[in-house]
Amino acid sequence: MGIFDWLFGKKKKDPYGGGGLSKDYGAPTPYTDMPRQYERPPDPASPRTHDTENREINLSFRQGRSKQPLAPVRDQTIGPSTHGRAGELDHLGGTRDNPDPFTDVQKLRSHGLPEVDSLDALSDLVGASRGDLLFLAARASWGRPAHYSIRQIAKKSGGTRLLMAPMPKLKAVQRALHRKLVEQLPVHEAAHGFRKGRDALSAATPHVGKDVVISVDIENFFPSFTFRRVAGYLRTLGYGRGVSVAIANLTTARLADGKFKEGSKWTPGHNLRHPDMAGRYNPELPQGAPTSPGLANAICLRMDKRLDALARKFGATYTRYADDLTFSGYDDLAKSAGHLLQLVRQIVRTEGLRLNEKKTRIMRGGRQQRVTGVIVNSKTNIPRREYDTLKAILHNCIKHGPAGQNRENHPDFKEHLRGRIAHVSHVGPERGRKLLRMFEQIRW
Repeated sequence: MGIFDWLFGKKKKDPYGGGGLSKDYGAPTPYTDMPRQYERPPDPASPRTHDTENREINLSFRQGRSKQPLAPVRDQTIGPSTHGRAGELDHLGGTRDNPDPFTDVQKLRSHGLPEVDSLDALSDLVGASRGDLLFLAARASWGRPAHYSIRQIAKKSGGTRLLMAPMPKLKAVQRALHRKLVEQLPVHEAAHGFRKGRDALSAATPHVGKDVVISVDIENFFPSFTFRRVAGYLRTLGYGRGVSVAIANLTTARLADGKFKEGSKWTPGHNLRHPDMAGRYNPELPQGAPTSPGLANAICLRMDKRLDALARKFGATYTRYADDLTFSGYDDLAKSAGHLLQLVRQIVRTEGLRLNEKKTRIMRGGRQQRVTGVIVNSKTNIPRREYDTLKAILHNCIKHGPAGQNRENHPDFKEHLRGRIAHVSHVGPERGRKLLRMFEQIRW
């Protein structure tokens, strides 16, 4: 075909070409009278075009593209993997009159969880209006988390830990979620951290008097639980997509741009840069939110079941205190400690977590065995160095007065010492009684 045929409109129509605009725009109408061989016969009930403000849009311009009309934005849904803008979340979450159809009420009842089937029900649960809930639950685009204050604290082992403390309004909602929902989530009996009636001592007691104690640590524990994991976990419990997305957004936070940028507006210091910060792009459980420990414990339920079953096969005892995993046993375990660690590594990795190999310790009976800061060789006790330090402070307070011993400028030094003595008494009652007698001799 030559240029003249094209100029005079004799160009052969392309059966695979896309249509143009409507006659109002002076362009040819979409070509629809020649069906393509690879398509099914058109359904008369299915329109081939969608009229948007008097403009026809051809829907068959690409191979394999559906002929159905484009759905309006308000009819589209989002899954747990999306963060959700306020408008999308408002539509997806459901209302009292039109609850989320994806909510599995029977499954929620079997777990003993509150039957929240819409954003209105979630608002009633946390004691906030629907508008406030959407404001807090809708994810900000890419900037600083709008509802958190960020600061860093020094670690005992060196380095810094990032704390993201929620603002008062979000904190009140998170506390309500923790009290009415998170505390009801199923948790394994081996988990001792952040649970009522359990602490570091209860996690250490099952390992007293064992021939070998194996301690491993999970690296980046809270940051490993991202928005996707939280929302997906809530879906498995029976909550609908809208409620799962809303709760996940209320309980996770993202760092700005996924990276620490030195000199950025929100960075509180210049020493926050860390090699793994670039990977923290997805929202994660923030250290400092009241809901983070409980959600982490609940999501670890399957891992705890697997590790507990593994420990039983080796004749061992298993406990977990936050990110500290401890196994203990007798001579048989001491001989197969390496094999156990290899299997533990595999299970933790398949659960989306990673061990901190630098903190892995195998402690036999001939040396000090320490679990969650508690000595467990023959009985529970605090480390000797910690006891001697506190004893020396009390001795100097008796001899020289307490004013000169408050080197860290505690506002209430007396209550500070009383609290430290109470901790010693809780772990090792005998040593605690000795320190308490010294405390009573101080002239305040």
